[in-house]
Amino acid sequence: MSQPDREEHIIRSVKHALEDYNRRNEKSESGITRLYIDDAVTEGLEKEIFIDGELTHFPLRKYNEMLNSMNTVIKEYDKIGKRNKKKDDRHLNKHAMHLVRLFMMGIDILKYQTIRTRRPDDELELLKSIRDGYYMKDSVLNEDFYKVVADYEQRFAEAEKNSRLPDSPDMGKVEEFVESVNRRIINMQ
Repeated sequence: MSQPDREEHIIRSVKHALEDYNRRNEKSESGITRLYIDDAVTEGLEKEIFIDGELTHFPLRKYNEMLNSMNTVIKEYDKIGKRNKKKDDRHLNKHAMHLVRLFMMGIDILKYQTIRTRRPDDELELLKSIRDGYYMKDSVLNEDFYKVVADYEQRFAEAEKNSRLPDSPDMGKVEEFVESVNRRIINMQ
């Protein structure tokens, strides 16, 4: 993957992390930021991600939390390509298969508001081929695998754009559910 393409992947993930942070913190009106890609100023990069923003009366701890959230995404992307020698090809193929499976399940959730763990035969065939190493040569996932991932990323983005699900979960209902589970566990003891 080219460095500019990699920046595109990173910015999407960082934007999701920032959206999640804002959702959890009820979108402060203190002057939140704009993320974008432009020509790099950092030596060794063609393109890089920039951030614009003006913060006013923004709690330092929340600012630190926001930066840590975005920094975690960048650290994870920096690990890509640095192969974990403890993992053999079989395990890497299995991880690659799960990546595609998670896209499939995410699309189901966004489009149909359902969780489907049993995949249809055509999807199952693709998942098994990934797991069985069809997309790997000399311990490296080939370009065809990345085309499959790009296709599912596009499908996921389209499903997200057209989803009828709310932008944020009803945290009150989530908290009620967690409390009810905890109560049932305590009452079983």
